Amino acid sequence: MFSRVKMRLAVVLCVSIAVLIAGCEKKSAGRRYELEGRVVAVDSGSRLITVAHQDVAGLMPAMTMPFQVGHGEDWVFGKIVPGDHIHAMLVMTDHAELQEISFSHGGTSEGDGTSQLRIPEAGDVVPDFRFVNQSGKTISMQQLRGRPVLLTFIYTRCPLPEFCPRTSNNFREVLQLLQANPTVYAKAQLLSVTIDPEFDTPRVLQGYGQQYAGKIDPRFQHWQFASGSPEGVRTAADFFGIAYNTKEGQIVHSLRTVLIGADGKIAKVYQGNTWTVAEVARDLAAAAGG
Repeated sequence: MFSRVKMRLAVVLCVSIAVLIAGCEKKSAGRRYELEGRVVAVDSGSRLITVAHQDVAGLMPAMTMPFQVGHGEDWVFGKIVPGDHIHAMLVMTDHAELQEISFSHGGTSEGDGTSQLRIPEAGDVVPDFRFVNQSGKTISMQQLRGRPVLLTFIYTRCPLPEFCPRTSNNFREVLQLLQANPTVYAKAQLLSVTIDPEFDTPRVLQGYGQQYAGKIDPRFQHWQFASGSPEGVRTAADFFGIAYNTKEGQIVHSLRTVLIGADGKIAKVYQGNTWTVAEVARDLAAAAGG
């Protein structure tokens, strides 16, 4: 009798484990959606491919947005370029990523702002780009020489919480950390450049800047928000490896933050939005001699 009971318990346990494993496998597999469209931008550093895709059945309408490339699909980088036609499976688990990628070469649409990204490197000398800040004053990279600059690209209407809003929140936290060291804080400069210059006028940037920097730097002495001509902004974005496209009714862009040393050369490049506030604050403090 005791043996039969033990046998039944063993069977029940095995079945339970099998069910649990099957459930875990099903959960890890995620939901899968077929995605097809045109490649708009490729950012190998951030492992992102921006796609102007068709309707994704059961998930979302046609739009242009960046997608993370799944591990195991790295082979596409260096081969796939803007203008290519892509087919992939969009797999949704705790995040979204592209798997089972295939593509065919096509022509890049002229004038749509897509290009194979130039990836900035440490040691690159930053040109004397000129912008107009939130107060309507012209500023240049040359004017900022002598102090380290943390530079990124955003736009005020960005609707994705993990893109511009996260970057701006991170910048705010970096500035807060630097306040603990008055010597470093006095030298530190943060610069957020908009990729939507036609909408983000100095007045708009003033309001946006107050939202993020108002309680820390109300006079914008350490954190400036800048715009410029569409051509000037594009030139600067190209230099820093920022891809963006406004042709299809919305702005889709890659993410990159750059630390520029007091000598005007790139000291460090932070890909995407995965860098930590503590890491960047530490690097900026070191660049300021703190």
